Amino acid sequence: MEFGAAAPKKHVVIVGAGFGGLACARKLRKSRSFDVTLVDRNPYQLFSPLLYQVATASLPEDDIAFPVRTAYREVRFVRAAVIGVDTATKTLSLSTGKTLSYDDLVLAVGSEGTTFGIPGVAEHTLQMKSVADAREIRRSLLRTYEDVEDEVLPIESLNVVIVGGGPTGVELAGAVRELQGEIRREFEHIAPRATVTLLEAGPRLLPSFHPSSSEHAAKALTKMGVSVRVNAAVVEATPRSLRLKDGEELVAGTRIWAAGVVAPPSWKFLGETDRGNRLKVRPTMQLVDDVWVVGDAASFAIGDARPLPMIAPVAIQQGKHVARQLVRRERNEPLENFSYRDKGQMATIGRRKAVVEIRSWFRFHGTIAWLTWLALHLAYLSGGRNRTSIFADWVWNYLVWTPRRTITE
Repeated sequence: MEFGAAAPKKHVVIVGAGFGGLACARKLRKSRSFDVTLVDRNPYQLFSPLLYQVATASLPEDDIAFPVRTAYREVRFVRAAVIGVDTATKTLSLSTGKTLSYDDLVLAVGSEGTTFGIPGVAEHTLQMKSVADAREIRRSLLRTYEDVEDEVLPIESLNVVIVGGGPTGVELAGAVRELQGEIRREFEHIAPRATVTLLEAGPRLLPSFHPSSSEHAAKALTKMGVSVRVNAAVVEATPRSLRLKDGEELVAGTRIWAAGVVAPPSWKFLGETDRGNRLKVRPTMQLVDDVWVVGDAASFAIGDARPLPMIAPVAIQQGKHVARQLVRRERNEPLENFSYRDKGQMATIGRRKAVVEIRSWFRFHGTIAWLTWLALHLAYLSGGRNRTSIFADWVWNYLVWTPRRTITE
């Protein structure tokens, strides 16, 4: 290298344009030491915490999808799926037929739904991990009314059963019940027969929350008209119903599975994994020296503690941490271990209703909690247009709520 010439930049490839991947790219994008390439099969970041609002006709799907090509001009974007990794040659094989070399690889590949091997769940329930999934749920919820009205389907088809009492299930149950209430205006004779049932295999809803928050969520949903069932494990799904462990059969036209997620199994070959397919990483978030894992795909635990939860704040903090460590290494500084700052958790139950826990000791619910939930989600959203559009939708929904009736086929 000639005297005074700049050292060649290291090439960092980030796989996954979710919360963790974008957080890492954002921190590295203006670095003089790195060229950054972001790889994802979709050309947008999906703001998954609001996916249930698309599924229940509250928000248009464009509002929760942010184009990554225009997110950070300094970051190269490649639309492709990674179908192979050769850590010896430091190359990725892409679905486009091309290969991509790297100096450092950051895996931020997210998670996918799991059926726990229960018969019929994959075939006869709807999951909610993508825009296509949310669109299919919305189509089922809205089209069923038309089919029942035309006597194509029986009245029991209006029933909705949601499996999983975590934040996704709780938020979805409240939103579906509100949607059913609004649809009564159009289908006065059949809509009052529609029901929502929320099933949780454990003893209470929101198991990661304080018991008082779980109790409040259950009472609020019950008051809205949701049938909350705990200790209700599903053992089989059929084309028209769900069967419970005690032998009861729940007939429903829309059956939504929100009972858990796992990391994609296609990456297990890279190292040791836990029961959820998550790769066990070092305290620095490295899998090996030049491979880093963040977010849902990373199993990070200290000692005998449980791995960190698969939530957006964890992924964001880990993505930023990895970016800082890459910079520190280029400066010949020692790497730091990752430390998660738990800022709390929250779940909305419906319009003007939510539960919020901050640092495990400060808990509140009701309208103030709902406003807190709104503010935090707006802050996490990418893009000013998305924030403005969603804020306008939420103000309208707060005052006069009507579902976004889209064409259903």
